[in-house]
Amino acid sequence: MSATLDTLHTDGRIVFSFPEKALPHADEASFIAFVKAEWTARQSRFSQQDAEALAQEVDSSWWSRNRERILAQVDAG
Repeated sequence: MSATLDTLHTDGRIVFSFPEKALPHADEASFIAFVKAEWTARQSRFSQQDAEALAQEVDSSWWSRNRERILAQVDAG
């Protein structure tokens, strides 16, 4: 099925519109979550450097919490 994505610019807002049949009902929630996540990321004031520092901090914390479990699995393998 070919579907058209329409946009309407009104009252300082952009409204997207497409036929309901173009998006299976089962996919609706994940599509909306994707759009919200993308919107949130674009509104973020994080610089690339801030994001990389946070990622490093999260990675280090994860490794500290999971190191023994992972190494035990590697040794057992």
